[in-house]
Amino acid sequence: MSKVDLNRFATHIERLELANRLASTDALASSHRQSFHQPVHVLYGGAHLFSEKTFEKVANLAEQAFKYAAPDARALNNLCGESWDDQVSREIFHRAEKKISTSPLEDYRIDFEDGYGVRSDEEEDSHAISAAKNLAAVAGARLAPKNIGIRIKPLSTAGMRRALKTLALFVDGLHKSRAVHASGLKHLIITLPKVTNAEQVATLVEILDGYEKEHHLGHGFFSIELVVETPSAFLGTDGTIPLASFLHSSAGRCRSLHFGVYDFTSSLGIGSAGQSIDHLACDFARIWMQIAASLAPNITVSDGIISRLPLVPKENTQDAREQFESAWRYNYQQMMRSLANGYYQGWDLHPCQLPIRHIANTVFVLREFEGAVNRLKTFVARASQASHVGGVFDDRASVLGLLNFFDRSVASGVIDQSELTEAGIDLIAVRQSL
Repeated sequence: MSKVDLNRFATHIERLELANRLASTDALASSHRQSFHQPVHVLYGGAHLFSEKTFEKVANLAEQAFKYAAPDARALNNLCGESWDDQVSREIFHRAEKKISTSPLEDYRIDFEDGYGVRSDEEEDSHAISAAKNLAAVAGARLAPKNIGIRIKPLSTAGMRRALKTLALFVDGLHKSRAVHASGLKHLIITLPKVTNAEQVATLVEILDGYEKEHHLGHGFFSIELVVETPSAFLGTDGTIPLASFLHSSAGRCRSLHFGVYDFTSSLGIGSAGQSIDHLACDFARIWMQIAASLAPNITVSDGIISRLPLVPKENTQDAREQFESAWRYNYQQMMRSLANGYYQGWDLHPCQLPIRHIANTVFVLREFEGAVNRLKTFVARASQASHVGGVFDDRASVLGLLNFFDRSVASGVIDQSELTEAGIDLIAVRQSL
């Protein structure tokens, strides 16, 4: 074997080592990117409607929709347009039924923007104060979601004063009620819509820093989500990518990028008939968001709304039932499409969508679980070399995709950690070996 004196490359190697340490593109690090606490959905509700009974009402409506839609496993199979065998149908039905009956709501946003509308200052002042009081009363309750926050108005010239006043009234109201220290409220999410420049993000971060110090909260009590819904967020007139500057300006507080379907498509001149979550323009935008999120640690992407709602009809006529089933199946298909494309959280408008969300997640996980287990175990058994199972080739990169799948399976609540153990899967050991 020919010998090569690597000392001649010492300077080059040192430069490469430094650059590689600074780079954030390592696949193993990014494989852990989808936060294990990322909820499978976020439900928005107008601030004027928020009360101490909201979470209970949401849970009841979700369960009502599930019972109306699928009284048994076979009905669920037919409703979703699937062809599962009886055993698979029962497994999906019972897992989804348990989730819907115990903890259907994972994330909730008290909305002071589109779901609230334009109201007088007196009205919004009142609703900001009452929302804080009501949240203080129910935070930590059995049906309260682990993730909760508010969506303020945009920090544009037209909305910034109102947005900042609402935020101040809400945060001060929580502090006065002692909800932060005396209840189960461990963190609060502030959703910023229609972001158009990095200064809006930086300003919000600075204000939240001040609130944490003023009210003696731990750093990180507040996190932010950015709703990306304008073409200018993706490409600046100077050729830059503003979205990257938004994340940089968040100073580590940004936890998620949310996609605004309707504002984005209307900005592109797309007519109302074409404004849907599966439009090609929306696919382009979400991919861009995924790429941007991959460059920063622990930032997830949430899909946009599905505006076609499967509302339980007041009169159970044949026509009403058919409309309900059509809307249900449309929601199910769109949610399954989002999951396949790596959008593990979606934005819901009504409690009737929650059962579909949980059913889609259950199907997505169970459909792939056994095959994923076999592929990962084969890869590990072959000492982390490239392998194939049933014609599927696996190398390090595809195994990272399997790890993402198992992480999400546990995070969504479909698979319990004990089921991974029973299957002989040790995710920590696999990551260490890689």
